[in-house]
Amino acid sequence: MDEALAEAAEAGEPYGYLAVCGPEPLMKIVAGMAAEAGVPCEVSLEKRMACGVGACLSCVVDTVDGKKRACVDGPVFDARKVVW
Repeated sequence: MDEALAEAAEAGEPYGYLAVCGPEPLMKIVAGMAAEAGVPCEVSLEKRMACGVGACLSCVVDTVDGKKRACVDGPVFDARKVVW
């Protein structure tokens, strides 16, 4: 960890941004905690990508802006826009 980040964490300074990857239930929990704290958060969603060009729709993610394809529109999404 960067020394400045470590010092900020020890001082209890709030985070300015979160990036999360891992199992979807974990990302949902972290996204909720970030929303409650008012911290911007992005999630990297792992979806099966059969074609990789968006034609097969096997990697669809539900968002507040409609359905998005992880292979074309992601895989990183604003956590506030993902419909968990």
